Amino acid sequence: MSRILKILRPAASLTKRYGSQKGGGQSNWQYRMRKLGFELAIYKRYGLYTDDVLDYEPTVVHEALRRLPKDVLDARNFRLIRALQLDVLKQYLPREKWITYEQDLEYRYLQPYIQEINAEKTEIYEFGCPNYAEDDWPYHELK
Repeated sequence: MSRILKILRPAASLTKRYGSQKGGGQSNWQYRMRKLGFELAIYKRYGLYTDDVLDYEPTVVHEALRRLPKDVLDARNFRLIRALQLDVLKQYLPREKWITYEQDLEYRYLQPYIQEINAEKTEIYEFGCPNYAEDDWPYHELK
């Protein structure tokens, strides 16, 4: 029981500190917690953005990657290969090349495509197309 209290006590102090500031409100608290989570993430030290580490298996992400322009996809692949190489060498990028939270928020390159695909799926669902399955996205076709 004491181990649980040791774990929960720091979280409670974070809630008190960030939740009770004047003018902060709920959105300021959420922003600070998201930023704290990003700061604790290791992938920023390798120069990766949040969209670089999204799970590749869901069909939405797979289709979004298929729709990306070639230069954006090449930049993503370069960042992933560089991160893998640094991980093999057990090194990080220099601190000035780390991705900041503000840079990560500005460069969410997959989100517009994911939103577009979700809107298409919603439209298909609203029209009631029973023949269109979840796995029928044409990810194997070329542009």
